Amino acid sequence: MNSIRSTSRMAVGTLLAATAVSCYIILHKRHRKKLKSNSNDKRDNILPSTTDDSTDTNINDDVDNNNFYKQMGISESNLPTHIQREIYKERQRKKKAQMISMKTPMYDNIYMLDQQGEVLCTISNKKANWYIRKKIGKWSTFKKKDKDINNSNNCKEGEEEVKCIQLLFEHNRTNKKGSSEEVYLTSAKQNICVACGSDGYHIRHYIVPYSYRSLLSKEYKSHMSHDIVILCPNCHVDCERHSKRRMKNMENDLRMKLGPEYNVSPVIEDSYLANVRSCSIALAKWKDKMPKEKVAKYDTVVREYLASICTNEEEKSEILNTKKELNKSQLQAACGVKYRVKNPNYVPGANIVVQSLQDDKAIEQFILDWRNHFLDTVQPQFMPNGWRVDNPVACGTRSDWDEDDEKLGVKSWFGNTAFL
Repeated sequence: MNSIRSTSRMAVGTLLAATAVSCYIILHKRHRKKLKSNSNDKRDNILPSTTDDSTDTNINDDVDNNNFYKQMGISESNLPTHIQREIYKERQRKKKAQMISMKTPMYDNIYMLDQQGEVLCTISNKKANWYIRKKIGKWSTFKKKDKDINNSNNCKEGEEEVKCIQLLFEHNRTNKKGSSEEVYLTSAKQNICVACGSDGYHIRHYIVPYSYRSLLSKEYKSHMSHDIVILCPNCHVDCERHSKRRMKNMENDLRMKLGPEYNVSPVIEDSYLANVRSCSIALAKWKDKMPKEKVAKYDTVVREYLASICTNEEEKSEILNTKKELNKSQLQAACGVKYRVKNPNYVPGANIVVQSLQDDKAIEQFILDWRNHFLDTVQPQFMPNGWRVDNPVACGTRSDWDEDDEKLGVKSWFGNTAFL
């Protein structure tokens, strides 16, 4: 009877814990939606500055959310182990948020003008100094009202002039006037999370995963910041979860199509060395709690391995002498044995995916699919002005722009409005 009662109590406790966690998840999602709606009202066409106060507030809010189960009267130690593990991982991630985040703003928004004084694009401070160093540009200013410039963070509030750089050579301007590409290039970008609008810690996020992007040819990487956006740590984790799942499905499908030679393990495991490592770890941690027969068996396995790699005959005889116990250094050497080696026949999934893109048209469609995936999973509310799915995918190419593109179902952003 006592065992039945204890089992029923455990079942009730587990059910209560699961209910509390479900309530926490629901309330957390509602809280995130509320933050997004508040951000929409407060951040319309505003460039917020990154401050320590706002960052601390965001962290404190997250800590309060994680302590939701305590408000339900459930101790953390009574929660299932997998939930405790997730809570621990969340706390560790928040501690490292500052370490993994960008140390400087991603966008400096330095305007670059041609010789006639027309705005060409916005560039970083580093790139502007490069033009000055090469003596092909000079520092200048222009009035905000003359250029109809908004959201510029390189001039103080109340000032009418904006600091810029003007080229000293004739620039071949190829983008069409009023096109989405021109809007994207000439608009100031906000240093906030494109998903929720947070102005705290930020992470540089690659819409096309970096493992794929790094393997593409130079024209798809050089001077192509269109598919690099800002996300806060929370949104970055959510987005990466969806991206990893999609990457895994893509790679598995290609491996099945290519045949068994591509369905190999990335490492080759030596079963003998794995057994030696397992035995040595058991002896180092649980020797006092193990049966004597098993201790003797494991001890023999470890001694035989240590003797096989020993070159000194005297040391080898000492290791095989069962009257002397193995010391700590010997057990550590056996615990650290490398029982896994890289498989030379293994092809990484990223290589398989990129190699399957046979021509430029396939690469273009590949990039567009990842852009659509980003929009569908993250549902960003603060994308840069002029950012569009069908914007050019390679440096130097131009998209055909039409004033009636919105009618064709093209996803586009102008301000905070999405035309679908």
